[in-house]
Amino acid sequence: MLKKKDTLVIIGNGFDRWQNLDTSYSSFQKYYEEHRDEILDKLGIGKIRVFDKDGSSFDISDVELIYGNPFKPANLDDDFWWRFEDSLATIDAYRINAFFGKDDKGLKEMSKSIDNARHILNVAFASWLESIEIGEEDTGIRFGENCYFINFNYTSTLEKRFCVDSSDIYHIHGEADDPESIVVGHSAHPQEPLYELYDFGGRFRGLYHVEIVLYETDKHVKDNINLLIAAMSLSGINPDDIKDIYVLGHSFGMADIQYFQFLNCETNLSMRYLDDESDSDLNGDCEATIDPLNDLYNRIQYTIKRYGNDKSITEEMTPEEERAFLRRLSMEQDERDRILENDFHELLSDSDIFSSQDEIGYKEVASEEPTCRVQDAMWHITYFSEDDENRIKEAMERIGCTNYELISSIDEAIKPLVTEKAVVS
Repeated sequence: MLKKKDTLVIIGNGFDRWQNLDTSYSSFQKYYEEHRDEILDKLGIGKIRVFDKDGSSFDISDVELIYGNPFKPANLDDDFWWRFEDSLATIDAYRINAFFGKDDKGLKEMSKSIDNARHILNVAFASWLESIEIGEEDTGIRFGENCYFINFNYTSTLEKRFCVDSSDIYHIHGEADDPESIVVGHSAHPQEPLYELYDFGGRFRGLYHVEIVLYETDKHVKDNINLLIAAMSLSGINPDDIKDIYVLGHSFGMADIQYFQFLNCETNLSMRYLDDESDSDLNGDCEATIDPLNDLYNRIQYTIKRYGNDKSITEEMTPEEERAFLRRLSMEQDERDRILENDFHELLSDSDIFSSQDEIGYKEVASEEPTCRVQDAMWHITYFSEDDENRIKEAMERIGCTNYELISSIDEAIKPLVTEKAVVS
């Protein structure tokens, strides 16, 4: 008989750091800088030689060219690596367009360099994760059977050091053992690139190439949330059963804020999960009254203003441009949702997970009646510095959650979670 899960445990990078694993982005920076030449040789990508004013030279890669200043190439600064995921959204399309030019040769070189940069970072990140040795060190800590883990890390620390069954863990951004599953990036560009920009040529085509890499390095959080819903459903987890949410070592970065918004709304009596770009704002738009050419113009203007303009010049979006963008984004998301829903239905129809039910829903666990929520879930969140504390408070205010406590150490936070036989060292 399965025990009902009433506790979500969210695992962030600080959890691995607590276990003395060097999983910081500064560690990735060091790995990249030490292995860059080796990775370039492996991929067959040439180095870029840069000359200083004094005549000396040094090598960089397309990563430094694309994510830095191509007019003043140098190794990327510490801030880029410390904020690595958010930094992947900082490509300056205007400057890159100016550097490569708008003729066909320059545009081909731009496309190749952008693609190389993405490929190099993907391989470097996966290789770095593979190099992290966890070891089979048993901590003696055993979490209760009522816990379900949403793991933002790529490592198998929970399995190897805490003997957590893999069926109770959902790796929301993939696992180091499966490089193809790894998701790393920002959440600033979930929309598909506008192919019309490619057709226009020149600097528009350059912007299209930048849009491609921005789209490919976006986490696509809403898609991941849908996959999380499916995983929890298949594991028999009903959000109404969740009484406590423990967040252990997560930084509450902007790239992940939508996950916490979703979980708060799903475990809150008075809230329902609504996307930031809710369709409710678009209900007044009648498809028959929308001029396709005018709509396309507004979407192009939105893209140019947000990604393609000189950073020193701010040009505000018009309401029409924002609505055109939101309509497009909503349509793309609806299509992906439909595909996932069909895949989920097909999976269930081919399995015996749900032996008798009229529609898709959460399966009953241990033959108990489904829980009806009577109060909001309580959040228990660890922090490690005053900056962490302030950032978490701001994030919780943003998602509308007031039912939480902050705890200054993971050791203290996990005490209610472990079984009586566990030994916390």
